[in-house]
Amino acid sequence: MKNYKILIRLFLILTAFTFTSCENEPIDSAINLDDFGGGTGGPMVFKADFSGNTWNGAVAQAVISGNLISIGATKADGSSFSILISGIATGTYPANSNIIAYTPTGSEFGYWSVNLANQTENTGSITITNINTLTKTISGTFSYRGYWSDSSNTSIIPVDFKNGIFTNVPYTTGDPLSNDSFFAKIDGTEFVEEQIDGALLTNVSGMPDQISVVGSKNNGDRVGLNIIRSLALGTYQFTGPLGANVNGSCVLNNVLYNADSGSLTITSKTDTRIKGTFSMVVKNFTTSDTKAVTEGTFDVEYN
Repeated sequence: MKNYKILIRLFLILTAFTFTSCENEPIDSAINLDDFGGGTGGPMVFKADFSGNTWNGAVAQAVISGNLISIGATKADGSSFSILISGIATGTYPANSNIIAYTPTGSEFGYWSVNLANQTENTGSITITNINTLTKTISGTFSYRGYWSDSSNTSIIPVDFKNGIFTNVPYTTGDPLSNDSFFAKIDGTEFVEEQIDGALLTNVSGMPDQISVVGSKNNGDRVGLNIIRSLALGTYQFTGPLGANVNGSCVLNNVLYNADSGSLTITSKTDTRIKGTFSMVVKNFTTSDTKAVTEGTFDVEYN
């Protein structure tokens, strides 16, 4: 694998990893608004210590949509932090199965929270301490060991990011997608999803805009698709976990399966909605176990 920035395609399929957290609580009006200073109406803060300096973000914004929290912060020099969490609750999330990334000024690469040589390495964590539903702000902490995303360059050593803090970062929310539909069978049995999520994933370093489509159950089982936004109507092949046009995956009983073969057909597409069909053979690349995903259909809003 020459270039770790391509791995972001796997992260952006929300089913691609088994996400875990501890002591999580749902977003509601009972959340303590005084945790970590969140909800007090104070100033926005996003900062972290690394390489003997403190990075202070000038602008930060978050989005809570479906089962996803995304947080971004930038400075005037163009450097940025990005955080992507599968979950919408207070609690602690592992860095190696979510995303924390620092991108230096003028670089298409950055320091990511996964070690490609040992993807199970505990690289750190993100803690959401407060979600203030009245003032629409989110607060928390993070720390992680960052690995350079261009894996072909082995001369750049990891960097430890410490004392990460984000306080009173404003967030927006996605609207419920009541008219969306999703269907698939796994080894001949219908996958009965309890939630459907469509999302437009933009401004990811080095990657084109992508559309994520996910059908999920409350127990964590998921079937997900990742589609390059610029694709026209037509049929595209799944060519393994790093496909150029489309990717797919399943999480079943906490086991990850990535699309190894199959196809996806886009039958209708607008600036805000996508419809199509798919079938794929998904494979766990540790055990070589496979599952057949058949009769797949989707019709979702993604903006």
